[in-house]
Amino acid sequence: MRTFIFAIAALVPSYAIEQARAADELPTFDIARNCNSEATGAVSSDGVASCTKDETEAKNGLTKRWSQFDASQKKTCIGEASTGGDQSYVELLTCLEMSSDTFRAPQKQ
Repeated sequence: MRTFIFAIAALVPSYAIEQARAADELPTFDIARNCNSEATGAVSSDGVASCTKDETEAKNGLTKRWSQFDASQKKTCIGEASTGGDQSYVELLTCLEMSSDTFRAPQKQ
């Protein structure tokens, strides 16, 4: 039993460090796969090109601003942007912007 407790005590910090490290780097999403999946059944024929442009612009914006966001925001928003198997830089950027202090409504005093 004592060995089990020590094993868990050793794993928990390494898991926490790995989670923190994951939030330090912008995740790698497959833009082409996401846009092809999203464009399936779309009315517009330029759906993939438009999606790819939007995702690329969002990724570039995130690359520039990634360090400005808090680790807990990043972790939460990466999860939300990856829900359902789709991974979207546009959704990730939107989530981070909405959760940041600059986009919060002023509180009434």
